[in-house]
Amino acid sequence: MCGQSSLSWVILTRGDRRSELRVAATSVSEDGSADVVIVSNGGGPVQLPGTHHHIESASNVGIPAARHLGLERANTPLVGFLDDDAALLAPDAGPIVAAFDSDPTLAVVSLRIIDEQGETSRRHVPRLGEAHADRAGEVATFLGGACAIRREAYEQVGGYFTELFYGHEELELSWRLIDAGWRIRYLADVTVFHPRTEISRHADGWRLTGRNRVWIARRTLPWPVALVHVAAWLVLGTIRAPAGECRRSYLQGWMDGWRSAIEHRPIRWRTVWRLAQLGRPPVI
Repeated sequence: MCGQSSLSWVILTRGDRRSELRVAATSVSEDGSADVVIVSNGGGPVQLPGTHHHIESASNVGIPAARHLGLERANTPLVGFLDDDAALLAPDAGPIVAAFDSDPTLAVVSLRIIDEQGETSRRHVPRLGEAHADRAGEVATFLGGACAIRREAYEQVGGYFTELFYGHEELELSWRLIDAGWRIRYLADVTVFHPRTEISRHADGWRLTGRNRVWIARRTLPWPVALVHVAAWLVLGTIRAPAGECRRSYLQGWMDGWRSAIEHRPIRWRTVWRLAQLGRPPVI
């Protein structure tokens, strides 16, 4: 058995939510038994009382790169991730560790996010649509701000595609993990509070969302699937982005996604089929 001491936590912050950060850190290590690594991502030095480890990046390197810094600093085989405005609602991380202990092929445990109304938004359900947010089981992707990752699996597939900066980094990593034979499990009964947010809260959020849809398809999917994926998300993203500046930013990002050189390392066709069986075919 790994034991709970095998799980540490990484919390990302920009340094502007000190009270929320303190709640987040306390929620995962109230009794001090779990290591907590706080990554200040371009927001200046952040210090909390206690024995937390602190990493400071002089500039904002993006979410996947900042999470990678935190994982490198953690010294445990299992690493959990939270946002600084989130909080684990159950102080006992035992179910998370137990899930990994019971399945040596398990790469990631995804946790259920609930908002101020006790609901889970559509984009936080690791299945297509918004149904079955309360149903646990094997899934095809996970939520980066409410999860735990097995270090061995993460390192085997090369970790995050850090150039994405913001958006779809967990989806792309999930494809590669499943392609390598690992599994992802959603624990619906282990909940994390996170206030409801929109992509537009990030100044460049919609542009990066559009660009990254193209990047991850070009990098990781077989070409026939990639072309369907980017075409589908040209339509879906345009529909979902609020009219006006957000929609224009998304379309600009989608076009930007074709202008950069991307190494093509496609997953296998049997992985495409496996993703479809898990309810998340990579064409949408």
